[in-house]
Amino acid sequence: MARKSRKNRQPEATAVKAAVYAATGYTRVSADGEKSEDSMENQAAIIRDYVRDKTDLDLKNVITTDTGYTGMDFDRPGYAELMTGILDGSTKCVIVKDLSRLGRTYIEVGELLFDTFPACNVRFISINDYYDSFADDAGRKKLLILFKNLVNHVYSRDLGKKIRSAHDAKKRRGEPIGGKPYGYRKSEDGKTLIIEPEEAAIVRRVFDMRLDGESVQAIAKLLNRERVPSPQKRRFLLGEIFHEKFAGDLRWSAYMLSNLLRNETYTGRLLQNKYDCDGKKHRRLPSEQWIRHENAHSAIISQEQFGTVQTLLDGTAEKYRPKKRCLPENRYVGRIFCSRCGHPARRISGGSDNSIFYYICRRCADELKYERGIKRASSLTLARLDAVVTKTLRAQMDLIIEYDSLVTLAANSDAIKQKRAELSRDRARQEKTSAAADATIKAAYTHHLGGLLDFREYELVREKARRAKEEAEARLACIEGELRRLDVHGAKHNTWREQFGAFHDFDAPTKELIQALVSRITVTPMTNEIGIELNYMDSFAELRVLIEESGVGADA
Repeated sequence: MARKSRKNRQPEATAVKAAVYAATGYTRVSADGEKSEDSMENQAAIIRDYVRDKTDLDLKNVITTDTGYTGMDFDRPGYAELMTGILDGSTKCVIVKDLSRLGRTYIEVGELLFDTFPACNVRFISINDYYDSFADDAGRKKLLILFKNLVNHVYSRDLGKKIRSAHDAKKRRGEPIGGKPYGYRKSEDGKTLIIEPEEAAIVRRVFDMRLDGESVQAIAKLLNRERVPSPQKRRFLLGEIFHEKFAGDLRWSAYMLSNLLRNETYTGRLLQNKYDCDGKKHRRLPSEQWIRHENAHSAIISQEQFGTVQTLLDGTAEKYRPKKRCLPENRYVGRIFCSRCGHPARRISGGSDNSIFYYICRRCADELKYERGIKRASSLTLARLDAVVTKTLRAQMDLIIEYDSLVTLAANSDAIKQKRAELSRDRARQEKTSAAADATIKAAYTHHLGGLLDFREYELVREKARRAKEEAEARLACIEGELRRLDVHGAKHNTWREQFGAFHDFDAPTKELIQALVSRITVTPMTNEIGIELNYMDSFAELRVLIEESGVGADA
């Protein structure tokens, strides 16, 4: 058989399959209201239209959303879901309408784009910014993206100020800000409250029942038996709120009804500026700072009915307010405990006129009486406790005074001066090392953005500098602590010495003295042995060690 020539044989073509990225779209609408083009539906439509003709992207209708969250806040459920997909590897591409949907904070968004996403090998696409992190021109567009990120940050800060200013102006004009109270709805222009008949009927019924003598607890039980939707449940049923936590059986409560009965809005009065809102924090303002508008809307309840109900509520509160006995101040409260179980020892009164006080742990006393078969357990008298505490404190104060002369000598000792000088030189070296590490990190980040260092190289440089900085700062903390310990001059004027000096001439223990100088007192059940731990004993021990190190203690 003739052999076939291999000279002209062409290599077989190998099909190269293009990578397909599992994509997730992300949409966000802020709580402050967005333009129509930024609606959730429009964002989702833009993302789907973009992906439709892209063969390297697989969206599969996966779009995470956050409704009512500002771009300055990254504590969002949709964003958390997005990051979970990135970390577990199920999401390899993130698509947004524009950069501001991802967030409006310069640092956090920058770390996402240029640190987190590259480290997880995740592709990022911002459609309206014409940016694709895996495109050939991504490097040239990086500076533009950084600039847009900064603009979004500044815009969000400025927008927040404008919104707060606009809300303040509306409050002054008497326009309702925030959610509507139960029994009302907002007018179409949002400038006034309008009675909602079905809810208003429930409000009137609640007030009438309270005027008839029904308690708020009884009213709540009746409404729940009749399955009247609570305010939040009704808002959920009307589609005003959407969170799944409102889908359950939300019931009326006495607390909820008490707030309703105290709400002056039902008399036609509009109260605003009751809270100072700073981001997620809400601080209730004093009543003199509230903004009041009389006859701002139609009343559901008359002023006379409202006033009568307030009188009833105040009377009930006074009736059930616990009555206090006029007892002498318990000066050992929070300081005396049982040595056996660790629970606080209780103060009890005795004698014919209840003028004698004892301290005892009821729990351990009962157990020990049962174990030992005795009928009565002895208690520690207040007089004996005062005597022991007084003796202990005076002995400690006398000892501190004896140390004053030694402290003065230690301050001028050569040993202490030499140690402080060595530590000061070491502190300067560590501060220089820490500053150099900071400079290295900043320079590496600049070089990374400029393309001189790739992400892996940048990470190595940053990690090495970070470790050097942490070691230097740890050493600095030790040096500062040692310098403070060796500050003999400061030891003469520190807090614990001033505290003991202020109470030096006391006649008998007081609550102020005990709270300032005593850390813990323990009492042993049955034997009534007393153990006392004083505050600042560690500082006193350090001072004693310092005097020994200075070499002046032996001479004295």
